[in-house]
Amino acid sequence: MSARTGTAAAGGPEPPAGGAAAAAKDLRSFLAELDADPRHGLLRIAREVDPHHELSAVVKRLEERGNPAVLFERVRGSELPVLVSLCGTRRRIAFALGESVASAVPAFLHHLDHPIAARTVASGPVKEVRQLGAEVDLDALPIPVHTKVDGGRYLTAAIGVVRDPATGNVNMGIYRMMVKGRDRLTVWPARPHDLAKVVDRARELGEEVQFAIVIGHHPALAISSQGKNEMTTDAFALAGALAGAPLEVTGGETVDLAVPARAEIVIEGRILPDVVEQEGPFGEFTYYAGATRAPVCEVSAITRRRDAIFVDLHPTHPEHRELWIFPAREARLTQRLREAVPGVAGVHIPQHGAGMTAYVAIDPVHDADARRALTIVLASDTYIKHAIAVNPDVDITDDREVVWALGVRFQADRDMMVLPNSRGMPLDPSSYSLTGRLDRGGMTTKVGFDATTPVGVPFPERVDGLPEAYADLDLADYLPAGWTGAP
Repeated sequence: MSARTGTAAAGGPEPPAGGAAAAAKDLRSFLAELDADPRHGLLRIAREVDPHHELSAVVKRLEERGNPAVLFERVRGSELPVLVSLCGTRRRIAFALGESVASAVPAFLHHLDHPIAARTVASGPVKEVRQLGAEVDLDALPIPVHTKVDGGRYLTAAIGVVRDPATGNVNMGIYRMMVKGRDRLTVWPARPHDLAKVVDRARELGEEVQFAIVIGHHPALAISSQGKNEMTTDAFALAGALAGAPLEVTGGETVDLAVPARAEIVIEGRILPDVVEQEGPFGEFTYYAGATRAPVCEVSAITRRRDAIFVDLHPTHPEHRELWIFPAREARLTQRLREAVPGVAGVHIPQHGAGMTAYVAIDPVHDADARRALTIVLASDTYIKHAIAVNPDVDITDDREVVWALGVRFQADRDMMVLPNSRGMPLDPSSYSLTGRLDRGGMTTKVGFDATTPVGVPFPERVDGLPEAYADLDLADYLPAGWTGAP
């Protein structure tokens, strides 16, 4: 998961009128908003939990209770509490942006064109505790072991900040990082993440990669990091626009990088491109485990608030998929489609499809429009292997509606596109290579399903809608008091 940002984040132009006066946003301000809204709230668990499996087991069981944001106040072996599932639902992600679920994608696209430049400050709360050199101790942080197969402790909600040595631009993303010692961890720059390009370039130049890891901030920072933006987009400025206030940044202690001044924790260090170690296994968003060899990062500083909150993300939990998908990935795919195909109403990537299935709503003006849209989706997003196009009268956020459209508007012999030997991802356990169908090699067979009605040809009208006289019927006028639903 990655996005790009320009160097203006550390000291670019002043925010637009009104931006400089806006109150700075951070994790604390968002938790206060969450607590104050009766629709959300924050689940606090006072009982001490072990970060080795127990903490994550509780989070998994909470899937049955709507995936609340949960703060573990006492974590064995650490003085810091742990916050998990902050972005565990689309509704909570949208709430962080001041939007509804329906308006979050268009709002994201609007903010891309209306950034709020970061504001550089001399220091900030993240500098209250400073550990440099020999004082660095990753073991003091409550970094969990998540799944039953994980090979060790992983940072999972940490946002990596790195500068591209070729261009001087800065890259942000969330990467898989395994703790290897008190001052060492591996960072997996999986392709097609931009970090892989930065590491490869540094290896060619014989250089190290300066790296900063941000743990805990307003959700807008994490959402911005998933934008997969062009280099011309300043992801710090996008985070400010998403939050509605400029992101305050300050200089690193041991690296020449700007870091969020109001973060909970920042880890600084250098990635050594030629020092590669085995990492994993690690339970991924596919709900299967992966292992690989990854470059080592030597940690040179840890700074944090005195009462820092450690933020974690369970990798085999809906939060992993929702944050990765919504709203940034859906917005970017919608934008790409609208630039090329008329009539695209929107895109939905359901998290329960492991982020590899997309639904496209389109009102085609030509019978080839839906197929063109499907081709663009499958070609432009490496992770998408199944795409379904439907008319706008089908609710793409409702699987039942999409499956209904497949049932009554789709014929496989004329409406299906099959693209074998396409680029997919090695994390897909069903991927293959040209040397063998059982060799996982990051190749996949992509399929597009055109479940739209023919253009200009009479097609039966849907009759399942309410009669016009009752279009605004309110069930509350009919149900007994206190009734909450069928058992």
